[in-house]
Amino acid sequence: MTVSFLKTFMHAARDITGADRALAVDLEMQVQATHNLDEHTLKTPRFSNVALLNLRRALDQQVAILANNVVTTPAEAPITNTSFSDLRVVVAIPVPTLGAVYLDQHIRQGVIPRETIDRLFALAQAVIAAGDTGLSAAELVTRYGSQPTG
Repeated sequence: MTVSFLKTFMHAARDITGADRALAVDLEMQVQATHNLDEHTLKTPRFSNVALLNLRRALDQQVAILANNVVTTPAEAPITNTSFSDLRVVVAIPVPTLGAVYLDQHIRQGVIPRETIDRLFALAQAVIAAGDTGLSAAELVTRYGSQPTG
């Protein structure tokens, strides 16, 4: 298996969720692909701390993560809503044996449904288990649509 599937899965997940931004990392947390993220943004602590924290949790626990970029620890939640103008929905999905995919979007676009995240994780697991890592992003989107829901 190659990281090309990781990149393809990132594009399919972004297409399915409509997320603004996407990032794929390998098991060593090295960036393999991005969508709508420039080098400057990747290096800013405000972005990288949130992205890396959630990607590492997804990889370590092998669970899909749904979070946000403002409140990472409930005890540190802001008292006012001044931080919420930059509030983004954050998702991290492990891709077994390859790495993980990070997605985010501004809260104005809504929350990415937990069911969608779980179905994407199940899709990654099923495709890798079946050895179908040569699928295109369009084929992954089609396969996602044919998965049973709920």
